Amino acid sequence: MKYIILDLEWNSAYSVKESRFINEIIEIGAVKLDENLNEIGRYQQLVRSRLNKKLSSRTKNLTHITNEDMLSGVMLEKALADYTEWAGEDTLTMTWSNTDLYVMRENLKSFLGKSRMDFIERYADLQKFVQEKLGVTGNQISLMSAVELGGFNPEDYQAHRALGDVIACADLFRKYFDMSAIKKYIVDTTTDDYYARMDFKPYYISDLTSPYVDKTKMQFRCDLCGTPMKRVGKWKFANNAFRANFKCSICENEFSGRVRFKKTYDSVIVKSNFVKPEPQKEEKAPEQAEAN
Repeated sequence: MKYIILDLEWNSAYSVKESRFINEIIEIGAVKLDENLNEIGRYQQLVRSRLNKKLSSRTKNLTHITNEDMLSGVMLEKALADYTEWAGEDTLTMTWSNTDLYVMRENLKSFLGKSRMDFIERYADLQKFVQEKLGVTGNQISLMSAVELGGFNPEDYQAHRALGDVIACADLFRKYFDMSAIKKYIVDTTTDDYYARMDFKPYYISDLTSPYVDKTKMQFRCDLCGTPMKRVGKWKFANNAFRANFKCSICENEFSGRVRFKKTYDSVIVKSNFVKPEPQKEEKAPEQAEAN
């Protein structure tokens, strides 16, 4: 099996046809490694924009790609045809986070009328793998931060250019290569399930009667004495969370309990916490209301 590390650069451009901004690909870069992790090929291609003759100032400042560079590129269908031929078969494709795949698919749908990335069969998120090896948890880190943590010099790479980024990724992949560890990140991108996952948009559940709401997760114990708390008000939904006030029958401790149910493709993520009780609004007496 060969390994391909792929990277895209894109420009945010407005599509009149779709009445929205699209991250339009302007450069594709990749390196190919053999089973011994030796580099056996490189691919780099600028892509001509369908939407704009000029790049945004942010894109130009970040990538140092000029308008003239972009306009000298080939159309996306030509770039992808050449890339597919270059990539070949029996490969594992990796990117630094899966954002590039979402951008690639958006471009395929918007410009070529396709919904599948036929040039990718097996895929792994290199960022997740490297962060595991670095012992970095929580927020995602940038490629150049990982390069520095890995003992490489960021100045040795042309950051925010497709080929420069994949060369940095290749160095990290070689350093931390562990096939048994990377296996858990490999997914089959040829299945209907894979694309269903891509299309699914996680959302917070706002309907208390939803079958995804586990009522046992909406119970609280007193943080002072451990006694089960009694709910003293109705559940309300605000800021993506169900909220209600609770009171301890033993020590009379009070707080506002909050529970969030987030539906993902595979499961429901539940998070709960409590804060000081929300104050109850007092209704004005009729005479006060008239006086005001």
